[in-house]
Amino acid sequence: MYYITLDLEWNQAYAEKALAVQKRLSCRLRGEVIQIGAVKMDKNMNICGSYQIIVKPKYFKKLHRHVSALTGITQEQMDMGTALPEAAERFKKWCGKDFAFLTWGPDDIPMLKENFHIHSLEHHWLEENVYDLQHIFNLQTDGLSKQRSLEYAMEHFGIRQTLPAHDALNDAYFTALVAQELDVPKGIRDYNIGKGEFLEESVIGDADAGDDGYVTINEMLDDDIVKAPVCPVCKSALTLEDKPLHSKGQRYTYHYKCKNDGDMLLSLKLHKNFNETWRARRTVKKADESSLAEFRDGLMRAEQARKTAKKRRVRHRRPRGEKVAVTNAE
Repeated sequence: MYYITLDLEWNQAYAEKALAVQKRLSCRLRGEVIQIGAVKMDKNMNICGSYQIIVKPKYFKKLHRHVSALTGITQEQMDMGTALPEAAERFKKWCGKDFAFLTWGPDDIPMLKENFHIHSLEHHWLEENVYDLQHIFNLQTDGLSKQRSLEYAMEHFGIRQTLPAHDALNDAYFTALVAQELDVPKGIRDYNIGKGEFLEESVIGDADAGDDGYVTINEMLDDDIVKAPVCPVCKSALTLEDKPLHSKGQRYTYHYKCKNDGDMLLSLKLHKNFNETWRARRTVKKADESSLAEFRDGLMRAEQARKTAKKRRVRHRRPRGEKVAVTNAE
């Protein structure tokens, strides 16, 4: 087993260009990767290799001035970079087969998946063993679920910033030094706890990332992953306990119960894909008395709102046969 710390730098287009490209591609493209940096460690957390490459973008070809100022990458360097398909092939070969990705924060792998998707590159190998080292750091230090910068973790362990930040390889290297201060194997075993309140978290129907989107909301709600889920802990079937709660902002919450692990709340936060289908961020968490009381209060308020709206419709409905008086304006 190898541990690979990964960091990316990506170019962003100016707003009008970005929108035009996304409409043309019919998919989300928040940025194009222009640098991949990675450091490989063995099972004893000893550094044993590194990978770095500048990538030439296909769509966002003009380097954004803020990206250049932040990373130090020049337009000339980017123009002389390697096309992503070749860079990806080299990177996959360098990674090997038995490894786990360690990233600082949740953004790098989704960004790389977006870029692989627009080039029709297979990306499932990116998702198999991915761990946010920030969560492991939080769990093994103060236990709080806060977003901490890499610089914060370096300072915590007394690691000096001896190389420029916002260089993908440098940041991957410092992430590796932080990883060496942690019990990474234990952090991986405890990862669900380290992630905070969620036992399970995923995106379903993400057509922007190559999955099949849901044509209608009802199609999503009728999927077994929503209406017949299994417990994230023991994998036994969950039993629906209440009506679903539909909240503002296209959010749906379900109260399920596991015979072994108790009450759970499954939540869906819906978003539109670029092809007008639906996707959702799906989360499952343990439900305590407080969260169940809040859920049931939401159900009660939703029912009251429904009854009030029904009364208004009845009150304003014109009796059958009633004629509207018409007056002539003088």
